[in-house]
Amino acid sequence: MIFEFADSEVSRCAWRDGRLQLHFSAARLLDADDPRADPVWAPVLLVAEQAEPWETLDTSACMGRLRQGFVLHASQRIQKLPLPCELQGVVTMELEFAQGGVVHVRCHALSIHPVQGADKVGAYQC
Repeated sequence: MIFEFADSEVSRCAWRDGRLQLHFSAARLLDADDPRADPVWAPVLLVAEQAEPWETLDTSACMGRLRQGFVLHASQRIQKLPLPCELQGVVTMELEFAQGGVVHVRCHALSIHPVQGADKVGAYQC
């Protein structure tokens, strides 16, 4: 599976002792083997270690639907990551939320993993 920042939904943000955790209640996932397949959504956890926000990090600003997002790693701008994924070394992340908030974070390791025991769904209805 491939994780895509755009249209993913962050339900919870935790920032403590240099560790940023973003809990995606509905991460947009694409089929790595069939790029034409419809996306599915599933819970995912993103963890940034030794994280340094560029500005004061208000955890309430890190919630909601993402308009877009990307990471910079090894001189590459990446908008889609394999799931699971582990990036080591300096990683810069920019997240733009649908409500207009933008979060910039630099960290020294970033990981993203599916939540154990959670099912993928074709769509969420509110």
